[in-house]
Amino acid sequence: MDTGQALARLEAAVERLAIAAARPRGPVGEGVSRAQVQAIADRLDETIARLRSALGEDA
Repeated sequence: MDTGQALARLEAAVERLAIAAARPRGPVGEGVSRAQVQAIADRLDETIARLRSALGEDA
């Protein structure tokens, strides 16, 4: 996979996350916990950092 394809896939994934985040939430206590959300955010930050490193960009 070339860099352009990887970037396009990452952008599509982030767009899907944004759409999911914009959906109405259920009552408090249902769904994903704050800890799970934080873990996902941390993984996304790490992935973005790796991508920037691979592209030779400063974070």
